[in-house]
Amino acid sequence: MASTGSRALASIDLDYLNEILSSVLASETEWYLDWKLWTGFILWSGVIFKWVRYGYRGVYWVKAVYTLGMNLVLLCFVQQFGTAGIYLCFVQILLQTAISTWVFWKPSDMLLSGRFAARNIYEDIGGPGLQVAFLFIGQVSLLLMYFCALFRAAETPTRNYAYWATSYFAVQMSAFFNRGANSQLGQVWNGSLWLAIVQNVNHVSFSCAAFGGEEMHFRVSRLEMVGRGLAGIVVNNMFREALAFTVPIMLMFLSSPFEFVGSCLALNFIVTLDDMEAKEYKVSPDRSTMDLEVQKSFSDMESQRSRKARTTLPEASSKYSMKDTWSEDSPRTIVPGQLVANAETNAATCEPDAPELGNPSAKSEPEELV
Repeated sequence: MASTGSRALASIDLDYLNEILSSVLASETEWYLDWKLWTGFILWSGVIFKWVRYGYRGVYWVKAVYTLGMNLVLLCFVQQFGTAGIYLCFVQILLQTAISTWVFWKPSDMLLSGRFAARNIYEDIGGPGLQVAFLFIGQVSLLLMYFCALFRAAETPTRNYAYWATSYFAVQMSAFFNRGANSQLGQVWNGSLWLAIVQNVNHVSFSCAAFGGEEMHFRVSRLEMVGRGLAGIVVNNMFREALAFTVPIMLMFLSSPFEFVGSCLALNFIVTLDDMEAKEYKVSPDRSTMDLEVQKSFSDMESQRSRKARTTLPEASSKYSMKDTWSEDSPRTIVPGQLVANAETNAATCEPDAPELGNPSAKSEPEELV
């Protein structure tokens, strides 16, 4: 029985699998004749064109095709040019980062909503600047060591394509991409939010919950916000993409399955050091620092916010038979009217499954999600 089990395990031979993959992925021609370069470029550029033309929709198989195309191009660079190919990989990743930032760009509603959520130390504007400096130095140091190891590994003859293929399925497409807030790489830097903060930093004040539950009000300097923004872009955009797409290359140079598994679980640690639980900041305009043009833009945004409230609040409250009236002193302010407490009126005006007013414990059936 033991010998049978040993033979079964022996049949799972990584070296044999590597030989099969090497016959397909190994490069024995000039770079301009390498099928991986042109196939990968067509897959990558085709998905980019789709996103630019039709928008990003978060379709999993499209992201898988995009990632495979990128992996094939980077593999060709390393096979054909060695350590010089690593530099070409960085150029390709930098181009990819710029394009994806443009594709995924979404204007920030910070000023319209009057608040934003900080999800990493660089966005935590109420935190100490010294902590930001130490964190940035630590992350950059670890990433430089990773890149140094990548260059040294590229000089070795080890090429295990079984690890390269496994990292695509088990790491990139399982733990990194299309995971949203649960990605093991953390979240991408919110560039539009930071642009709004830097542009309006002299005209707004911020507040957040401080230690002990009290609310802390403060102002920030533009210089500090620019520094935080640059650090966030470098770590959570540039280095994040570089780590995500060089992982198959790095793992391909390892010599044992134990090293492979350990590296799979450890590499993402570097770019998630700055992550934290979401912390809400409130944004309040300071009109004393605004010129007429800036005041007009803020007034337009407040009007837009008020119109949004007028169109959403009465609709939501109608389900509970609330009679909304408008204040004569301020046309943009909603004054909730008296709740209809009479059971007969409630039965006549509300849906059959509406909760009984005044009884918070009563529950209604959830609406069907579209």
